[in-house]
Amino acid sequence: MPSVPKTLHTRSGSQPCVQLASSFRIGVRLSACTLAALLSPCVLAAQAQSETVGRIEGDAIAVKGAVGVEVENGRSITLLASGSQVTVKSGQARVTLAEGGEIGICGPAHLSLLKSGNSVTVALDYGRVRAKLDRAVPLTVYTPLIVATPVAIGDAPRDATVGFEASGTMCVLASRGAVRLEQQLTGQVLLVPQAGEVALAEGQLDSLRETSGSCQCEVQLARAAPPGSKPTEISVPVSADLAKAVKPPEKSARPDPKEEMKPPVIEEPIYKVLMPALTFSAASPNPPPDPSPQVILLVRRVRVRPVTVYRGHVKAPPPPPPPPVLAATITPAPPAPAAPPPPAPPKPQLGLVARMKDFFRKLW
Repeated sequence: MPSVPKTLHTRSGSQPCVQLASSFRIGVRLSACTLAALLSPCVLAAQAQSETVGRIEGDAIAVKGAVGVEVENGRSITLLASGSQVTVKSGQARVTLAEGGEIGICGPAHLSLLKSGNSVTVALDYGRVRAKLDRAVPLTVYTPLIVATPVAIGDAPRDATVGFEASGTMCVLASRGAVRLEQQLTGQVLLVPQAGEVALAEGQLDSLRETSGSCQCEVQLARAAPPGSKPTEISVPVSADLAKAVKPPEKSARPDPKEEMKPPVIEEPIYKVLMPALTFSAASPNPPPDPSPQVILLVRRVRVRPVTVYRGHVKAPPPPPPPPVLAATITPAPPAPAAPPPPAPPKPQLGLVARMKDFFRKLW
């Protein structure tokens, strides 16, 4: 059995001295080696079982705790594990989650990503993040004092932006769906409705105020090709000789069985709900009362169709036969009557002297 160490105290103001026997030193060394040999498989197993959160791409980023780095189409893509720390020095970055959805980061920003099952947790130190998620992906954004959780409306997707500055100012924008805010110290809860944008200072919900256009994060990065996708192929024009030699395949006259099995398209009615606009006041943390059903109008839009529906083709009637030609005797037209001779012009009347001359001329 190893001997017990003896502790000797020196004068006041000096450190205690510990004397260990040689056998005790050997025992400690053996225990340390045994403990390291036992713990090494556990540590390796824990590292092997670390869950992959997703893939990150960006211009000026630094990742601590990454699983690996891949190069696709000339862009570096880093695989993130649970517990990875991401620093966006400038510009923008995009995290594509393994469970679906994405998180846009607008720098400068620093955050950590944690994953437990399907739930993803973002610990935001500073910066601005925008989460675009489906309904089935739980996500929570932690800041020093406020916990922000995007809430889905029905089965619709979620789109929320959360920003936090080093001065303690925080902004929240609920583009699609709502955002639930909870104060970690007091447990006070506030719900930001859809299309609402608020800001608060020093992590206090009482300082909440409405803002507009100050909590934006638009990521303008080209998306990398997903893993396993084929590279882009560039076609080469075919020469004229080869084009003549290759004959196009003959089209079969038989119809495609897939087209015959397609179900007929059924038009469903369209419903529209008319109701008063929802209101929200930042001064009152309690939600407003629900509108009365008496002021809600449900409108159904349909298209009226006739009772009898005729299907087929309408053919044009044949042209009528030509009328029969009847033989008729042609009688000559009667001659036109002769015109009467023109009347003789009246003789001019002679005077007395002319009459006497005419009388004597007749005598001789």
